Amino acid sequence: NLLFMSHVVRTPTPPKSFILTGRTIGSIERNVLAPLEEFTGRTIRMNNFNQFHLGAHRVCCFGTADETSYKAMQGMTSFGWYANEVSTHHPNSIIEAFQRCSGEGTRVFWDTNPDHPFHPVKTEYIDHSGLRGADGQLLLKSFHFTLEDNEYLTPEYMEQVRRTTPAGMWYDRRIKGLWVAAEGIIYESFHRDKHMYDPKEIEIPEDWRRIRGIDFGTVHPFVMLWGAIDPDGRLYIYREYFKTQTLIRGHAEHIKKVSGEERYWWTVSDHDAQERLEYESHDIPTQPAQKAVLLGIDRVAQRMVDQIDGRPRVMISQDCPELLRQLGTYRWVEMQDGKPYREEPLKVDDDGPDVLRYMIMELDNNTTPIISKGFRGGR
Repeated sequence: NLLFMSHVVRTPTPPKSFILTGRTIGSIERNVLAPLEEFTGRTIRMNNFNQFHLGAHRVCCFGTADETSYKAMQGMTSFGWYANEVSTHHPNSIIEAFQRCSGEGTRVFWDTNPDHPFHPVKTEYIDHSGLRGADGQLLLKSFHFTLEDNEYLTPEYMEQVRRTTPAGMWYDRRIKGLWVAAEGIIYESFHRDKHMYDPKEIEIPEDWRRIRGIDFGTVHPFVMLWGAIDPDGRLYIYREYFKTQTLIRGHAEHIKKVSGEERYWWTVSDHDAQERLEYESHDIPTQPAQKAVLLGIDRVAQRMVDQIDGRPRVMISQDCPELLRQLGTYRWVEMQDGKPYREEPLKVDDDGPDVLRYMIMELDNNTTPIISKGFRGGR
């Protein structure tokens, strides 16, 4: 943020344009504008065209999540570019932003958290750190940081982050700053002796909030999980239902029978509109699940990590043997030589983990925006 701001304000007049990109306009507000306000002690507002001024110069902000986002940049001349979390940008926007940076004295600044080691940001740029032009001028330089390199974090905070970060890929990327592949077992922190509980020892009180999740299926299993949330926010999965080759009416009758008089905060499900309507006609109303796969896996993995009391935030009843089995075998797709790299779960025995992901996403990924009064309005 400071490097980009310094470059902008030191650029000679007359007024010039600069590019600032993030995955969304909202992420730019959170990750760039809020810190700049703190640094400068002044209010920074975007206008209706997602632009703001630093000194005499204009900074134009662009979201880059979609393949057509780049079109908003076309035609402009930029004297500098700052990309926040560039590994989340669509490649089209990266290419277009480079083409726009034709002004004399242009500098480009990127920041990012690590992703997989075959990501183009890694292979096409970071791996070429130290590249020099024909005249010997340095063209590209990358810097690698770990959690401990942040001088503003207290030792207590860093220890908390290390303790609560899931094992494996997440720890290597977030703590060590490494570009590592997602491979092997997805939930490396999952252990039966830690995440399984005996329902005879832990009974679910009537006043705990209860929730349900559904993954529709005919050939693949229809899956439903029942969960309860204790006063500390810990999720207990206390009942499962896996069934194939059964009509909707049969599923509905079983669900209502085992649910009895229980009342549910909500039931999340797959998005199939027709099936949701049919279950609603059987008095099983649902709401569509948040289905972002990688984000959802991340949220589940975070709940599997031990908290300050030494216990994880998700527990599975031993009466849910199929879910317990699938969580222990849930794997990443192996990368095949010559095929594009994608991080995704193997579509085998994934039905139970999918439903657990729907439920935890609804609990931990609140979609209601919380807008700071410092943005787009008066203070």
